[in-house]
Amino acid sequence: MVNRSPHVLTTLLLVAGARIAASEEGAVEAARRQIREGNRAAAIATLGARLAERPTDTDALTLRGIVLSWEGRYDDARADFQAVLARNRTHGDALPALIQMELWADRPAVAGELAREALLRDGQNPAYLYLRARALKNLGKHTESVRLLRRLLEVDPRHEQGQQMLSGMKDEVRDWEAGVTHGVTWFSDKRTAWRETQGSLFRRTRFGTAGATFSYADRFGLQSRQAEIEWYPRIRPGTYGYLNYGYSPDASLYPRYRFGAEIFQSVGRGVEVSGGMRRLGFAGKVNLYTGSVTKYRGDWMFTLRTFLTPDFVGTSRSFQLGARRYFGDGRDYIAFRVGRGAAPVEARSQQDVEILQSLSFAIEWRQRLTHRLGITLRTGAYHEDRLSRSGLRRYVADGGADYRF
Repeated sequence: MVNRSPHVLTTLLLVAGARIAASEEGAVEAARRQIREGNRAAAIATLGARLAERPTDTDALTLRGIVLSWEGRYDDARADFQAVLARNRTHGDALPALIQMELWADRPAVAGELAREALLRDGQNPAYLYLRARALKNLGKHTESVRLLRRLLEVDPRHEQGQQMLSGMKDEVRDWEAGVTHGVTWFSDKRTAWRETQGSLFRRTRFGTAGATFSYADRFGLQSRQAEIEWYPRIRPGTYGYLNYGYSPDASLYPRYRFGAEIFQSVGRGVEVSGGMRRLGFAGKVNLYTGSVTKYRGDWMFTLRTFLTPDFVGTSRSFQLGARRYFGDGRDYIAFRVGRGAAPVEARSQQDVEILQSLSFAIEWRQRLTHRLGITLRTGAYHEDRLSRSGLRRYVADGGADYRF
């Protein structure tokens, strides 16, 4: 999630205009008023006109860079900030704004290095201590981040954002997470319900999060088991992957094996794209090719995903559209999803590959009960045409809990 803290942004905006000389207040002050009125495009134009007259106006460059970064125009904002820093490498407005922007642009290594260099010159600066702590957190270096936050609060005990982040980080140093979920699926034709229980154990490492999931399903008097291993490797800033392998010793409800691979890439302006494939080892092999586009905007995440499933009669296409609203530090959320096609959700079991056409809607809610313990609830409804019958309605409900240690 892209976390544009209003306190940081307001501070940067006010400081950016605090040093403007009286002769230069006209254009920049007009831009600040336009920003307060919510007209960022006009503010960018006003500042552009000022810079056309005086390209070296560092106040106008800094303010325009801040507004451009809010709009997700990271390359343009970076150029403005760097133009200021080329004249004054310790500029008190442009440097923290650039570090903040690099965090939004999912370049924590760059942000962390800029903050580290700034701390070499001013080791007690609360802004740089806070920004470097955030960069370390995003890099998965939670222990170092907590250490820096404690140092920040020694320097400035009333630093509100540091206090909040440290409170939320107390559990970030706990790298293990265990979870359990149980779900039930009912059918409109009164056929036997599908029940599934899953247990998982994951660990965060410097190379990415890895773990295992164990599933047990019961349907039509058949029981089936499956074990999976997953890894989300960090490849480079802005790029990570997904690898999955699952095996079912009985292969009665789950595929004998399941393989998945996908790569995710940030392309700037809060947009992430991905591409990958899944293979399900039933009696007849099923290959699915998938891609997605995700847009982060404020506390929202919007995702469009497609699945392409080729077979002997052609290629079926499925689409999912999801929206997720984050709360607090981003660990709590509510999400909505609609799907249409033969694969309205990612296929995992025999019942998923029997679908010819489907329309689905689902809601998911995640809430922390304590710093360590959280719960997740999901419910959904499906209208499906299957191999066995058309117009089947399916209802799903499941709940789970996870614990960090």
